[in-house]
Amino acid sequence: MINFVLNMKFWTKLCVIFISLVLMESCRKDDAVLKSAGTLGFSKDTVFFDTVFTRLPNTAYPRSINKRFMIRNPYKETVFVNARVMGGSASSYRFNVDGRFGKEIADIEILPKDSAWVFVECTLEPNQLTQPAIVRDSIEFETNGNRQYVQLAAYGWDAYYFNDTLFEQDVTLTKTDKPYVIVNTCFVDEGVTMTIGPGVHIYNTANSVFVSNPNRIINVSAINVLGTLKVNGTADNPVIFEGDRLDVKFKDLPGQWRGIRFYKGSVNNEIRHSVIKNATIGVWVDSLSENTQENLKIYNTIIKNISAYGVLGLTAQIYMENSVVANCGANTVLGYWGGYYTFRHCTFYAGGGRRDPHLIINNQLRNDKNVVIRTFPVGYAFFNTIIWGPNQTEIGFDINTNVVPDFAVFRSSIIRSKIIFGGNDLLFNTDPLFKQIGTSDFKLNAGSSAINKANVTFSVPADLDGKTRDSEPDIGAYEF
Repeated sequence: MINFVLNMKFWTKLCVIFISLVLMESCRKDDAVLKSAGTLGFSKDTVFFDTVFTRLPNTAYPRSINKRFMIRNPYKETVFVNARVMGGSASSYRFNVDGRFGKEIADIEILPKDSAWVFVECTLEPNQLTQPAIVRDSIEFETNGNRQYVQLAAYGWDAYYFNDTLFEQDVTLTKTDKPYVIVNTCFVDEGVTMTIGPGVHIYNTANSVFVSNPNRIINVSAINVLGTLKVNGTADNPVIFEGDRLDVKFKDLPGQWRGIRFYKGSVNNEIRHSVIKNATIGVWVDSLSENTQENLKIYNTIIKNISAYGVLGLTAQIYMENSVVANCGANTVLGYWGGYYTFRHCTFYAGGGRRDPHLIINNQLRNDKNVVIRTFPVGYAFFNTIIWGPNQTEIGFDINTNVVPDFAVFRSSIIRSKIIFGGNDLLFNTDPLFKQIGTSDFKLNAGSSAINKANVTFSVPADLDGKTRDSEPDIGAYEF
């Protein structure tokens, strides 16, 4: 009986303590909420989106990147904040605070001396202009009657859109007043020619897909050529291919779109005076040519900032002249499963962080046990070309010893390699002294080992920029 009484007293006391704590906490919370007008701190007074493409009609494309800023509560009390976009439901802007998303959010709680992140994005309506036009708004933050504002601004740029487009008739793109944007993907059908004129700028969306039916989604490149592609840039007005993110931080970011792919049966393709950048694979060529010409000829073109392969040939036939392929995550050039590759006055460079050479020619297929199960015909020629990088060897061959290459030619080239091969006009491990690798400027500095060392017999009259080569031309894509 005595134990029972003691237990009852214990539990009664515990209940009293618990109720007291609850009441105290309730009073503490009530007392800790700021009642007077509050002035918040903001990490930014303006959120600025550099340039955003305006909306493709009847779609949600494009969504801008997220911009963010911080709200700071300087008080020892909790504050409750009401926020709204001043443009209301018609505003191009929307925001998110602590997972709450919209154009108006009430009772945002910020604890004492704490902060909250605000994420902003926008979708801009077409403006019917050829140049980007600024769209302004602001977010109002109200704290017990005190109103503060963060300004919002973005440049909206109209474009010519192709959205999951199949070109079944010849098409010519020549407009330069506004850019072209390929949303998801486009296909150039068999027997069809797409011609792209000087100065055209083509932007491509990320992670391009083609939906063939509800149960099958195929990841494909942004530009798919089953017929013929003719890119006719000039030295003064190159054609530019890149991803559709326009903010400065995306300027040189690899892997933003999938690249240009040429399928089996595609013929007579030419790319002249172009820049192909920030893709996963710059150009991808499938299968040997089905006529007497190369699948793809590339002239005076820069392919750079590629997350995987700059030029990928799968049993392909490719000719490159006066071109630069640089800064690729895997390979500048990968000639895989054989094929025929000719390079004249080219410059190939990749940075560090790789184990393998960045230029590789292969002609054999292996199974999962590394046993060769098939070999392919192969041929390669390098004239007046630079193959350079920080690795001790930057060119590699995976050629089956039972297959004799149809041609294997190296003339007047600079090569980074521990193994010395070829004729006496090759320069091994002599730094070409590029002007500025960090900014992808692969022109030559004074004193470069490439100057006056090209073979005139295999030269071409002008360099990548159209500069005339003299009687003693230089190795690589640029004349000093």
